[in-house]
This record gives sequence, C-alpha cells and structure tokens, in this order.
Amino acid sequence: MAEEIIQKQMTLLPDYQEKFLKDLLANIYQVDEETGTITGIAATSPLYGTPVMDPETGEQMYVGSDGAFVTDPTQAVTDQYGEPILATEGGVAAPDIIGFTDAQMQAIARMTGGVDPVTGEQYEGAMDAYEPYLDQALEAFTSGTDIAQAAGTAAYDPQSYKEYYDPFVEQVIDAQQGDIQEALELERRRLGAQAGSQGAFGRRRDLMEGQAVGEAAAESAKLGAQLRSAAYTGAQQQAQSAFENQQKRGIQAGQLFQGLGTGIGALGEAAQNLGFQDVNALFNIGQLEQGQLQREYDVQRAGQLEEAYEPFSRFSYMRDILSGVPSSGTSLAASATPTASPLANVMTNANLMGGSNIFGGLGSLKNTSGA
Repeated sequence: MAEEIIQKQMTLLPDYQEKFLKDLLANIYQVDEETGTITGIAATSPLYGTPVMDPETGEQMYVGSDGAFVTDPTQAVTDQYGEPILATEGGVAAPDIIGFTDAQMQAIARMTGGVDPVTGEQYEGAMDAYEPYLDQALEAFTSGTDIAQAAGTAAYDPQSYKEYYDPFVEQVIDAQQGDIQEALELERRRLGAQAGSQGAFGRRRDLMEGQAVGEAAAESAKLGAQLRSAAYTGAQQQAQSAFENQQKRGIQAGQLFQGLGTGIGALGEAAQNLGFQDVNALFNIGQLEQGQLQREYDVQRAGQLEEAYEPFSRFSYMRDILSGVPSSGTSLAASATPTASPLANVMTNANLMGGSNIFGGLGSLKNTSGA
C-alpha cells in the first residue's frame, strides 16, 4: 500500500497590484450581479453622446447660438443642411462632406441660370449669353450686305444732271447778249456816221449793218452755246461725281455695317468668355471656402474623437504598466511513496530470530527421527 502526498503551490500578485487591476477592469466593464446593470467606459460606444432632455417636457433639447441648450428649434444652431442641432453630452460628430458654398451656388446659377441664393437675383445663364449678340450681328451684317449690293448695282440716270445745272447760266447768256446788242447799236451808229462822212448811203450802208448784225448774232450764238455746253458738261460731271460718291458711300456704309456686325458678334463672344471667367473665379473662391470649412469640421471631429477615446488611452497606458508583472496562478502536485509489505516484515523478523542466539535459528533444528 502506498502513501499519497499532495502539494499545492499558488503564485499571487501583491495586494496593491491586485486591487489596482480590479479597479482598472471595473472602470472598463462591470456587471452588477443583482441588477444586471452594465457600467464602465466600455459599456457604451464613445461615438454616441448622451441626449440632453428637457426636465419638464422630456423632449430632447437643442444647441443654442450661445452654446446653451434651448427647447425652441427656431433658436437653435443649424447645420449646413438647415437642420437644428440636437443637444448631447459627449459624443462625436458624424463624418460629413461640406456642401457647395454660396459662392459656388452663385457660380452654378450664373452658368446654368437660376436664382442667387443670397440676393435673389435671377440669372439667365452664361451658356446662351452670346445668342442675342449673334442675332444683332447677323441683322447688321445683312443690312450692310443689302446696302453694298444696292450701291453696286445702281444705274446712272442721265437726266440727273438737271439737279446740278447752273440756273444762272441763262441769266449770264442774257446779260452777254444784252452786251452784244449794245455793242451792235454802237457799231451801227459808228457805221452810220462813217457812211455819212464817206457819202455811202442806201445799199452799202445796209450791207455794212447786215454784216455787223450777222457777226453780232454769230458771236451771241457762239457765246450762248459755249456757256450752255460748259454748264451742261459741268452738271454732268457733278452728277456723275455725285453718283460715284453715292456708290462709294453706299459700299462704305455696307462695309461699315458688316464690320459692325462682326464686332457685335465678337462682343457677344467676349461677353460670354468674361462671364465664364467670373463663374470660374466665383467657383474657385467657393472651393477655397469649402476646403477651409471641411478642414475646420475635420479638425473639430478629430478633437472630439480624441476626447472620446482619451479614457481608453489612459487605461491602455495603465495596462502597459502591468505588462511586465507576472500573472497569478495555482498549481497542484501529487507524489506517492510505497510502504513495506507486512509479510516481508514477518519473514524478515523470522530470519532475524532464526539466526539469533535465542532461537538458534532455522539452521540449528535437527531431525532426530532420521526422516
């Protein structure tokens, strides 16, 4: 029969470390055995805050403009979508993307047409801004073409010289003929006096006067013809020159209208390009503002995340302190030692007694019978 020996060994933390570890774990997660209430920082998500309720109505309150909690949603601060912000204690804002700013909305309204979100001004849209200019340009260009075509195909009117004929020519001719008649009368008197002194009367005197009258008439007719011819030629030249000048002015006017139409079309293109530049500038400014607002929102959310998880960081730091402390444990060890057999003890004792002087031992016994 063997005798069994059991040895129990335990390794325990020092009391102060065990108490520290229990308090640390209890602050992280603990369940009340009686009520089943779960407490500790890991009992709820740090991303969601605790709603702030109105003690009178039991409804959730809102964040006011001064940071205080209000019950009236019209007095609450609104988010970028115009919704009032609910009041909570703790928690982290949900991830979000900053929408288009007022400048970007105005740029889009200027591009596609719409209403300015700030001033309420109605925009027609920059995409079709050139069309009215093109219509005016086409009208002006067509008018110039018609004027130039009319000037180039106009025919000269031979009777148009009458408008430029000198009305004083006949008066000049009459005056010249009067001078010739006066000169003829003087010549007649001279011839009469000459004929009387020379004794030439009758037929000879008539011949001399007739010759003088003929010369005067010829001179008068020649002078009248020359004056009328010069006046007619001058009138024709003036009429021709006026006609040519009118044609030139018509062609120039047509070219002017065509150039004006081209300029109006270029003005429409320039107006649209300038509109695009304004839209681009507005959108770039809005993009800068949007980026700044997004960075501010992200920084605020990062700060809220850091604040929400700060207790876990502290407990993680305290856990790292215990990382080098050996863990507690219990071990059991069992060992068995065999005991001497009773029969073996009897035989041993017998042998001892047999070999002793008292009993003489087994070897001292003799068979006297001879058997």
